[in-house]
Amino acid sequence: MSASREKKTRQDVADQAPSAREQKRQQEAAEARRSTILYRVIGVLCVVLVAFLLVWNAGLIQRSATAVTIHGVKYTAADVQYYYNNLVNQYTQYGMSSVSMKDYLLTPAVEALKSDLSLADKAEAEGYTMSEEARSYLDSQISLLDAMDDQKGFIQTNYGPYMTYEKLVTLLERQTLASDYANSYLDALDYSAADLQSYYQENKDSLDTFTLSQFVLQAKVGTSDTEMSEEEKTAALEEAKAQTKAVAEEIQSKLEAGEDPAALAEEYADQLYSSQISDNQVGSSVNSAYTEWIYDGARRENDVTLSEYDSGTAYNYYVVRFEGRALDETPTNNVRHILITPEKDEGATEATEEQIAAAKAQAEELLAQWKAGAATEDSFAALAQENSADSGSAADGGLISNITPDSNYVQSFRDWAVDPARQVGDTGLVESSYGWHIMYYAGSGDPVWKSTAKTSLRNQDYSAWLEAAEAGYEATTSIGMKFVQG
Repeated sequence: MSASREKKTRQDVADQAPSAREQKRQQEAAEARRSTILYRVIGVLCVVLVAFLLVWNAGLIQRSATAVTIHGVKYTAADVQYYYNNLVNQYTQYGMSSVSMKDYLLTPAVEALKSDLSLADKAEAEGYTMSEEARSYLDSQISLLDAMDDQKGFIQTNYGPYMTYEKLVTLLERQTLASDYANSYLDALDYSAADLQSYYQENKDSLDTFTLSQFVLQAKVGTSDTEMSEEEKTAALEEAKAQTKAVAEEIQSKLEAGEDPAALAEEYADQLYSSQISDNQVGSSVNSAYTEWIYDGARRENDVTLSEYDSGTAYNYYVVRFEGRALDETPTNNVRHILITPEKDEGATEATEEQIAAAKAQAEELLAQWKAGAATEDSFAALAQENSADSGSAADGGLISNITPDSNYVQSFRDWAVDPARQVGDTGLVESSYGWHIMYYAGSGDPVWKSTAKTSLRNQDYSAWLEAAEAGYEATTSIGMKFVQG
């Protein structure tokens, strides 16, 4: 290309290029377009975020998020919350702290949900019809809900912010059906005298009743000795053990010589940690420190032993006199009760005298209402279903069975139940640390050993039956578990 032609080409290109002003204008236009696009994106994101927050605040995500999948069906946090709160209530009802329960109780809550699902499905598959008693209980619970002025407030206070009336009723219906179905299976289990005798022969050590006198002495280093070194603490403990053991051997020698246990308990009262004189204990509750000795078939009346046990914080010495062994045929006792718990001020741990008196007045009114009606055990059971605060027995009409003088119930309740003068149909009011109990004596039951044998055999059979029912009902947790309140 010639020089003149190349120069012309460069000039043509230069003529086509935008001027500096035009370049600036184009740059500003491009920036404006980018800003417009950016603002549109931000606007869309804001709309999405606002929509998300509205949905979140309304609880729609939390209500619908899957918390656990069982047998291929998804369940939400509200389903788990229902069982979790029931477990928390059971723990706090018996004086246990609800602090830090979530990690401990979430797994049992899912297991309870799984169990109810499997049993309800099995009941429906078999065409099982809920008993009249269970239906009455369910209807009473739904009626209480329907009669509430602040129904939503009650539900969300007691079952979490994602629970609805419809969900709660569904859960109540399923749980009542599952429980009633399970009870019908248990009630149908029957064991012959030969079955019970066979069980006794295999477990006589735990079923027999042992009479013994026990003296407990304890050696330990005082908690105030914080400035002692580990070596000094060890030496002090060894010295305390030697002194305590010498006293224990002294008591042992006197027992072997035939001295009276009650007199010895009084003589050594200041040195004893505890003592029990001619105490009756079922074999399963005998202290493990000397069970092998006391179970020995060669044991004879007035045999004495000295056993030792290191609890970690103290060293215990047990001086035990064997006084007898027998199969206790004393009947147990069955009662029904309605628990009325006093209201408490917000944040209070105990009720006031006025609140306790109000609970007593309510109990008296309910008892009078029962007496004015049919005054039968069935009508008492119905009243218990509707009014008892004891969630463990209310569904069963307030029934508590197989009570003995050694049963682990509050003393006032137990003493009323085991009173030898008690007759079927007796009623009364009993106060305990839980509130006021309206009592109804339903009659005597099997001796402890038979009751224990039946319960053990039932538990074995029920566990196998439940395991079969739950087969295939595996639980897989999901992100919705995070929405369970605790």
